[in-house]
Amino acid sequence: MTAAPIAVVGLGGLFPQAPDLDTFQRHIRTRHDASRVAPPGRWVLDPEEAYHPDLAPDTVYSTRACFVENFAFDAAGLNLDADTLRGLDPLYEMVLHVGRQAFADAATDRLDRRRVGVTLAAIALPTDGASAITSDIHGRAFEAALLGPAATRTPRPAPLSSPLNARVTARPASLLAQALGLGGGSCTLDAACASSLVAVKLACDQLNAGRTDAMLAGGVSRPESLYTQMGFCQLRALSPSGVCRPFSADADGLVVGEGAGIVVLKRLDDARRDGDTIYGVIRGIGLSNDIAGSLLAANSEGQLRAMREAYRQASWRPDDIDLIECHGTGTPLGDTVEVESLHALWQQASPPVGWRSGQCAIGSVKSNIGHLLTAAGAAGLIKVLLAVRDRTLPPSANVDSANTSAALDRGQDQTQRPSPFRVQTVAEPWERRSPETPRRAAVSAFGFGGINAHVLIEEEAAPAPAVGARATPMSPTRGRLPRPDASTTPVAIVGMDAHVGRLDSLQAFQEAMLRGDSAIEPWPNTRWRGRDDDARAVWGGQPPSGAYIDAASVPVGAFRVPPNEIPETLPQQWLMLQSVERALTDAGTPGLSDNLRTGVIIGMGLDLNTTNFHHRWALLGLAREWATSLALHLDGPRFDAWVATLRNESGPALTPGRVLGALGNIIA
Repeated sequence: MTAAPIAVVGLGGLFPQAPDLDTFQRHIRTRHDASRVAPPGRWVLDPEEAYHPDLAPDTVYSTRACFVENFAFDAAGLNLDADTLRGLDPLYEMVLHVGRQAFADAATDRLDRRRVGVTLAAIALPTDGASAITSDIHGRAFEAALLGPAATRTPRPAPLSSPLNARVTARPASLLAQALGLGGGSCTLDAACASSLVAVKLACDQLNAGRTDAMLAGGVSRPESLYTQMGFCQLRALSPSGVCRPFSADADGLVVGEGAGIVVLKRLDDARRDGDTIYGVIRGIGLSNDIAGSLLAANSEGQLRAMREAYRQASWRPDDIDLIECHGTGTPLGDTVEVESLHALWQQASPPVGWRSGQCAIGSVKSNIGHLLTAAGAAGLIKVLLAVRDRTLPPSANVDSANTSAALDRGQDQTQRPSPFRVQTVAEPWERRSPETPRRAAVSAFGFGGINAHVLIEEEAAPAPAVGARATPMSPTRGRLPRPDASTTPVAIVGMDAHVGRLDSLQAFQEAMLRGDSAIEPWPNTRWRGRDDDARAVWGGQPPSGAYIDAASVPVGAFRVPPNEIPETLPQQWLMLQSVERALTDAGTPGLSDNLRTGVIIGMGLDLNTTNFHHRWALLGLAREWATSLALHLDGPRFDAWVATLRNESGPALTPGRVLGALGNIIA
């Protein structure tokens, strides 16, 4: 890297059918596929009732996914009180479990915990806990309308979901930092499927800037499973067969997984001094965004920029790599574009790269555990680090060497050389090229919206510390590096905009501040679509006052978005587009001179409107209870019609436009 190399010194992971990393590694070696039909009780709909062979509203055309099951969280030893832990979503429990596991795996006794930070990825989608909050509110309203006074006489239990569960993107990293007593700062991000590698990059930046002495980085993905299953069906990205086959001629789509992966990072010199187990050394990380194409279609140009930046940092050539852990989701188009990007990287390298047929192994952990979305990159990274440790090239599942994708055969250049890539289909020893050449690997993660990340990993080649050697205890300032010039260069703010509550422009905001006016107002009565009394009951009284935005308007034709897609998009996305456009205009740069060196970082939170779909799906089971309470005797067609009426009253069905319109990372 252009800065100090970073060592990976601790690993933690919880993956489908793999409660520990030994099981995870064994399943990879044996090509185990963790996919299964949704377990009983996991979905608010019974899988058989949710299934429909064709694409249809409120149904899935596959009931298979990869699940973390039988996970029992133990909070012992964490710096969290009982009130904080009560009713936490499994998302947080996974983060706490895996983070503690990774931290315990590293040499941390001499660390000043005030100089240890956390960067985590978490997807801004409904979780079981967040959906339970909304479902309770809507359920009260429906029961009152249908059952009348009888509903008010029925005792309701206190909400079982913690209010923290509404803060899907705000609390995972900070809660882990609190639990472990870490004071080096925390950040939770959503950069789609590239998220956890972006988190690793930000953690490396913190270490190289000297702000911290160790970092926990990685990702978690534990959204409401039925939501992701419905959503990927609507996007026609889900595998109808329920089998993930990256780089296979039989590939037909992705399979959704869940879990968490976290690594502990230190500067390499510090790790050697402390006697850490060094699983691998990060030599380069490239990030990029696509500048063309659609939000869903992969773009080779953007992928190549990320990969080339990583190799530039490491001063490596593409053919220095022995193993590439690909993004490889099992979607035929996405996998084809990724292979084409790899071929272009090798063919267009300067100076030219020489290779032999199939010299570089490729694969994807998604064939074993499905697509973990914001934790996918962390799973791939940990797979590679374990492979380096065990000196074994790991195989992919659900593909054999005789049935690989045709894209792997299209790597010939003008000299008609065959492709340098082969899909690794069996576990085999990973030999060094020479005694002095360390094993080297790459990990890719490419996300919705064209967010690309590529990480280069090298085996630690330095001799291990002598047995019995003792590292010097670290003082609060020991190991602190002088900050590079870039971090001390003054930064100018050249454009601004604001829309805060009723203050809908920068001018309105400025005038209010100068007058001493406040944008804080009472809770709008229409915030919960006429169900505000029920919302108050769930929140335990009067909701807080705030700077609420009660409505947002979008001019027809704005941002080249078809008018019929505007109602399907969350208001926060339109608000951000409008504010960014006005900030650029304020800066006098509506067009950027070098857009390839311009980044976008946006703060956002989960909009609870995304959880409304859960209640729509839950109405099938609730309708059966209400029919019994009302002594309604409805035959099949009449009952189905009643459920359809209830669902339409609840809100619209999930559609492709609403899936994209609810993705938090799309904002940036």
